[in-house]
Amino acid sequence: MYLMLKDTKVLYFDLEDFIAETIREDLLPYYLRLNLRRQVFNKDILHNIQEVKSYLSSRVLSLSRDNAKQIYAAFQIPQIDSVDNRVNICIKCKGVSIQDSYWIKEDNENVNWANVNIRQNKLRDIIDLSLSGVNPTITTSNICPELTTKGLFRKGWIRLGDNLYLLKSDKNQDNVNTRMEVLASDILGCFKNRIDTVAYVSDTKNTVDGEALVSICKNFVGEKYSFVEAWEVMEYVKRCGMDFAQYCMKRWGMKFASIPVLDYIVLNTDRHTQNYGFLMNNETGEIEQLAPLFDFNCALTADYFLRDAADTLSQMFNTADTLRGLAHRYIKDTNMIFYEEKFMRLSKSVMYKKYQYIFERVYGRIHELGIV
Repeated sequence: MYLMLKDTKVLYFDLEDFIAETIREDLLPYYLRLNLRRQVFNKDILHNIQEVKSYLSSRVLSLSRDNAKQIYAAFQIPQIDSVDNRVNICIKCKGVSIQDSYWIKEDNENVNWANVNIRQNKLRDIIDLSLSGVNPTITTSNICPELTTKGLFRKGWIRLGDNLYLLKSDKNQDNVNTRMEVLASDILGCFKNRIDTVAYVSDTKNTVDGEALVSICKNFVGEKYSFVEAWEVMEYVKRCGMDFAQYCMKRWGMKFASIPVLDYIVLNTDRHTQNYGFLMNNETGEIEQLAPLFDFNCALTADYFLRDAADTLSQMFNTADTLRGLAHRYIKDTNMIFYEEKFMRLSKSVMYKKYQYIFERVYGRIHELGIV
């Protein structure tokens, strides 16, 4: 079978016969670039198969995610969180994902990208299953974004008009993660000269379990670009003998430097290497832009519960740096402008009036960094 990028074959693989042959190195997923060896010895063959399996496995949702077991059941998939099972799931759903344009095509299969592109084709709505975990009574199409949407919080995709939107919720008291995600998004809107950020709004959705509070954001991946997670690029630049942070700073400077600064301001404790990344041109295979910053449902929760999380370890580079330490290291490389008046209006709005204490703590960190 083939790993495809839109309608271009980039890799041929047969896991049973231990075959992995690169067709287009320049269009391979970044995790596999410079990572597949010439098949001279048995250990090289095994290495290549293991890396292909690792990549395919990484595309599938984890059983740890809220309501994942119910989603697995709806697709009649064994609930085993092993690499081989995840690879089988990936192949079964053709590996299609909303976040990029890679997919899997069987040998001699008369199917093209237009047939499987779930950003363009109609989605089968299983949003109730994704958000509330209601027991499924019917099965649905395997080519569905639910099987390749990552993260641990309950979530699902819907189409409104010509656009796709991600709905997320949580099971915690007062839906604190959902509420804080929207608040963090609004606070980040009070800064200029920074990385672009995904905007979140709140709403309620009627599900079979009743009314659910959700955060909603628009899909930022189109047909020109694929989203590449930071961990893939991190591994790739390491193979090229480069330092990841230096590589990013050289290319994107103050926009990249604003990531740890903004994360400290809103105390986002979940900026791991699958939670930020880059946009790759689907025609050239080159990374051209930073992707907008997304996923804030772990932000501000420490402030909400009046906990001090400033010295929580940052996951951005998989180092021993803290949120505070990383922000102070990179603040000198930014040129952010803080709209204090907009921030104050936001803090006094009816929607956020009860969160004055959170705004005070955020304002203190902004002062600490010398942005005001």
